[in-house]
Parts: sequence; structure tokens; C-alpha cells
Amino acid sequence: MEIDSQIREMDARIKVLGQTARELLDAAGDVEAVRRNVKRILASVRMLELNVSDLCELERPAKGR
Repeated sequence: MEIDSQIREMDARIKVLGQTARELLDAAGDVEAVRRNVKRILASVRMLELNVSDLCELERPAKGR
């Protein structure tokens, strides 16, 4: 189904976004403004994970039945 592939694509992009944000947080060092903004980005990524990535996790066992 096309929606399944779209959700999987979004899931992959969300994971990349989270990894990139964590790398930026590590690179920020003592630049507090960057650290604060990256933490906000990570909170938004977490919401995306709850909405999309968790949906993918729930879908995987169902397909194995």
C-alpha cells in the first residue's frame, strides 16, 4: 500500500533528523543558544516519533501474523 511506504519513508527521515540534531548538540559546545534550540528540535522530533515512528513499530508485528 502506498501509505505504508510513505510512513516508512517519513520514519527514516525522522530518524536522520534526530541523529543530525544530536550531532549538532554535540558540536554546539558552550554555545548556549544553539544548545537550547537543538533541544527544542529534539522535542519536536520526539513528537514526530510518537506520531509516525511508533506507528511503524506497531505495524511491523501485525504484518508478521
